[in-house]
Amino acid sequence: MEKNILEELKTRGVLKDISSEEKFLSLKSGTGIYAGFDPTALSLHLGNYIQILNLLRFKKFGFKPIAILGGITGMIGDPSFRDSERKFLDLQTLERNKNAIKKQLEFFGLEVIDNYDFYKNWTLVDFLRNVGKLVNVNYLLNKDSIATRLNQGITFTEFSYQLIQGWDFKILFEDRNIKVQLGGSDQWGNITTGLEFIRKTHGENADAVGLTANLLVDENGVKFGKSTGGGSLWLDKNMTSPYSIYQFLLNQSDVKIEEYLNWLTFLSIDKIKEIMAEHNLAKHKRVAQKALAYEIVKDIHSQDIANQCVKISDILFNKNEEKLTLDDIELLKSFLKVYKANEGEKFIDFIKEKQICSSNRETREFIAKKSFLLDDLIIQDENSTIQFKNYNQKYALLRKGKKEFIIIENKN
Repeated sequence: MEKNILEELKTRGVLKDISSEEKFLSLKSGTGIYAGFDPTALSLHLGNYIQILNLLRFKKFGFKPIAILGGITGMIGDPSFRDSERKFLDLQTLERNKNAIKKQLEFFGLEVIDNYDFYKNWTLVDFLRNVGKLVNVNYLLNKDSIATRLNQGITFTEFSYQLIQGWDFKILFEDRNIKVQLGGSDQWGNITTGLEFIRKTHGENADAVGLTANLLVDENGVKFGKSTGGGSLWLDKNMTSPYSIYQFLLNQSDVKIEEYLNWLTFLSIDKIKEIMAEHNLAKHKRVAQKALAYEIVKDIHSQDIANQCVKISDILFNKNEEKLTLDDIELLKSFLKVYKANEGEKFIDFIKEKQICSSNRETREFIAKKSFLLDDLIIQDENSTIQFKNYNQKYALLRKGKKEFIIIENKN
C-alpha cells in the first residue's frame, strides 16, 4: 500500500488489536476486508456506524470492503460479554430486518453478502464434521467472551456462534480473496477463532489477519448501542430523526469530543487539530461539537439534511430570524413533543389537558411573563385559541420559556 492505514488508525486512536502487522503490511492492493452486521433490529445504530466508517477508511487505502449480513448468526445471537441470552427473532422479523439493513449498508457503497447462503444447504452432520472437528472445546472455554458467561450458563446455540463466525472467515478467505476481518474489540475472540480455522487448514503462513477497533463509548464508559443517551440512535431517519442525532452530538461534553471527531468523521487529523484549537479558545461556542454533529449527519444522511439541522438549531436556540418550513417541522417531529389539538381550542384548556404546566396557576404565571409564544406570537390571554396559520395549517409551534418547544398538530 502507498500509505499505511494502520498509522492512520493508530493516530486516530481507533486500532485496538491486530493479529500480525507483518502479514497485514504484505497484503496487496485490492485485498478484501470485511465486518459483520447481525440483523437484530430494523436498522443499524450509531454504534454500528463506526464499523461502517472504518470499512470505508480501508476503501480509501485501496482495500475492497465487504459487509457480511448475519442471516445465520442473527438467528443465534452473539453471547460475547452479555449477561443473558438474546431473544430469538422469528423468521419473518429476521427477513424484514435483513432487507432493511442490506439497503442501509449498500447506501454506504458496501457490497453485502448474507452468511445464511454459506449454510442453507448444510445438515447438522455437515456442521459437526466440517466445523466441529477443527476446534477444541477447551480452546473456546478459554475465550473471555465465553468464559464470562459460564457462571450464568450458556446454551449450545450461543456456544456455536463463535464457530460459525470463525467459519465465515475461512469461507471468505478461500472463496473471495478476503484476508482481513474487522470488528469491535469485543469481537476479538470470534475473530481469532476464524484465524485458527484458517491456520489449521492452510498452515502458519496463511496471510489472514484479524484486527479490532476500540468500542465507541460515552464518557461513563457505556457502549453506544440501540439505546444511548436516553434514546435510540438509529441510522434510519424514519426511526430516529437526523435532527435528534444532530442534537445528541451537539450536546456531548468536551471529555470525548476530540476522540469522536477522530473516530466518527473523515476530517483529516490536521483539520481536527485546527478545530480543537479554535474550540479551546472559546469552549462555550461548542465549535468541536458543531463540527462533529454536522459531519456525522452529513455522512449518514446528506449534506442538505445536515444544513437543515444547522438551520433549525440556529432558529430555535440562537434567535435566527429565519422561519421554519413544513419540512423542518416534519424533521423535528421525532425530536420534540407532539400534541394534537383542534382549531379554536382554548389555550389554557389545551395546556391543562396535556399537562404542559403543573397547574392553571403556573400557566397564568407563564402568560404574565410573556413566556408562551405560539408561532412567534406572544400569548397574552389564557382564553386565546389555538390557530393553525402556518405549515399548511397542519402544525403550530409552541415555545414555553426560552428553551422548551412543542409541536401542536391539527386534529382536523
